[in-house]
Amino acid sequence: MENTPHLYDTLVHVLSQHAKWVDQRHLKTLAWMMVGLLQSGWISLTAWPPYVVSRARDAQSTVRRFRRWLDNDKIDVLSLYGPLLQQALAEWGEQALYVALDTSMLWNTYCLIRLSVIYRGRAVPLVWCVLEHGSAQVGFETYRELLDRAAVLLPRRCKVIFLADRGFADTDLMAHLGHLGWHWRIRIKSSFWLSRRGAGVFLAPGLHHGKALWASVSGRGASLARPGRLVCPQ
Repeated sequence: MENTPHLYDTLVHVLSQHAKWVDQRHLKTLAWMMVGLLQSGWISLTAWPPYVVSRARDAQSTVRRFRRWLDNDKIDVLSLYGPLLQQALAEWGEQALYVALDTSMLWNTYCLIRLSVIYRGRAVPLVWCVLEHGSAQVGFETYRELLDRAAVLLPRRCKVIFLADRGFADTDLMAHLGHLGWHWRIRIKSSFWLSRRGAGVFLAPGLHHGKALWASVSGRGASLARPGRLVCPQ
């Protein structure tokens, strides 16, 4: 608890640098939520009140305050988070930056689509969206906007390498990644037909498990001129 006020002041300073807060109370509440998260190590609203300095007489009052913040439609989370992420990546330079696309199901009702920066074995959220959808499988047009939003946040000089599992083996996606100037590595099913310059058309079983191939891809009547990397899953 003795380090809590210092941590809170530091977070308020950092959060206020890159965003115009309509209400300073929103900023302060977020800072206390982050203090609770960092100090407790738990993603649970009820675990955070012991680390919050306030005039609230009971923990439930603080929890309700946090819930009101999370339910407030006037708070644009992505517009607040984006500038902070850009600052964190500003010194990335020309190093390769890995961006992974994945989906997760919530209560078998909602689908979370997320693009993350892979850093030291961790997936740091970049952009995301949640939609009411009964499957983890989503079409390219559903997440195309996420790719464009992510491209705006990433440093221009770095080499972006896009990662995705076999559920995202889509020629429209590959073409768009080429338009963005990103490289890509996507897993494929063994039943895929591939087209490689000078090698004709062949089935993916021509690749051994775990083996990668730089190849142009044909599908749905489209042919990609820009090579990407296809990886047969283990």
